[in-house]
Amino acid sequence: MKSILSLPLLTALFSLGAMTDSAVASCLVHTGDPAAWNSDDPPQHFDFEHNATGDWFGLRNTLSEHGIEINGSYVIEPAGNPTGGLDQGFTYLHNVDVSLMLHLDRLVGVPNSTFLFTVSQRSGRGLTQDYIGNAISVQQIFGGGQTLRLVQMRMEHHFFEDRFTLAYGRLTATSDFLTSPFYCQFVNNGICGQPPAPFFNMPDGITAYPAATWGALVDFKTTKETYIKAAVYDGDPNNGDDRHGANFGFGSNGVLLLGEIGWKPEQGLFSMPGRYSFGGYYHTGHFPDVSRDAFNGNIFLSGLPAREHAGQEGFYFIFEQMLHRNPDRPKTGLNAFVTFVASPNDDKSVMPYYLDGGLIYEGLFRSRPADKTALGFYSAWFGSSLRNAQRTAGLSSQTNETNIEFNHQVQIKPWMYVRPNIQYVIRPNAIPATRNALVLGVEAGITF
Repeated sequence: MKSILSLPLLTALFSLGAMTDSAVASCLVHTGDPAAWNSDDPPQHFDFEHNATGDWFGLRNTLSEHGIEINGSYVIEPAGNPTGGLDQGFTYLHNVDVSLMLHLDRLVGVPNSTFLFTVSQRSGRGLTQDYIGNAISVQQIFGGGQTLRLVQMRMEHHFFEDRFTLAYGRLTATSDFLTSPFYCQFVNNGICGQPPAPFFNMPDGITAYPAATWGALVDFKTTKETYIKAAVYDGDPNNGDDRHGANFGFGSNGVLLLGEIGWKPEQGLFSMPGRYSFGGYYHTGHFPDVSRDAFNGNIFLSGLPAREHAGQEGFYFIFEQMLHRNPDRPKTGLNAFVTFVASPNDDKSVMPYYLDGGLIYEGLFRSRPADKTALGFYSAWFGSSLRNAQRTAGLSSQTNETNIEFNHQVQIKPWMYVRPNIQYVIRPNAIPATRNALVLGVEAGITF
């Protein structure tokens, strides 16, 4: 029996778990958000209130005063599907993230400069891969080799009172673009840490946590509330065998160009904070057709290699908006986000359209002001060229996969949280014949 998945689609499917740059870090420590690091920031203070391991008998704070900061996090994601999918089962995953931040002004006298070094270690099996069979993982920390891996080696400089930023080194593309601080309030990989459509449409052409590649970025704050940024990354980040992220060679499939403009007003819609961003990407490399082989035959019938297309492009919108403030804590309340991603040429785009969105309420219960309650969804549309070729070959055609997630984060300590979650996957792998899956899981994490 022929598979309904072409080789490029299989490649994208099994690499999807790697798409979580800042998925762990943004929930616990700020290693996943390079913009949060500024060499002008005062030394970080470590104590048992905010870190599980405290200040290491004063050593950690002494190092911080001299420009050396060490952070870490540990996250687990056990989950099971009591109904639906291909079979029922239970899996366990964990991710360890450790970062070393060097503030070069305090350390060696280089002003307004930092160097970030991050490593990750992952273990466990994915519920999506073993039991459900859906396209987008229900656990965001699956992928990236499930092994010890070097993530980023990022040099960053700030100029003109922090209005202009230059970053270069081993960078993760979706740490800088197509990301939101709200995404990783969710557990499924369709929201945390970024919309996955570009990874289907550019197999091995874009990076996300825990992967990185050579790149350079400029970020310019045009006004207090507006910005524009652009970057170039190696377009072939795997570059052969890069299981541990230590292959420092350059790839052979072009470069990835990314750009974004945005407006982040303090008084946006409803006179509340918001962010409204538009971005786009262009990859100069070559990518396979989703349905036709090199001789213009049906790839699902012939089994021959796909014909290649030169270049791949797409664009996205990100909308974030506060909707309600807590009277006693005006910086908290109800926030909403919506993201739309498109790569419309469905001859070379497995997933030409993608939409996600969510609501997050911090402090819904007055007795638990630091807890967060979240409801979100994603919906992924597979392309008509892919569907038609599958149908012609007598296979089930892929239409649309949707996941709805509800979770509540219990903030036990500033350095510890537990996030029970319920997910409902509709049409796993976008195949109507596959049973909808109910997922029950827990995410829990600590900051070292």
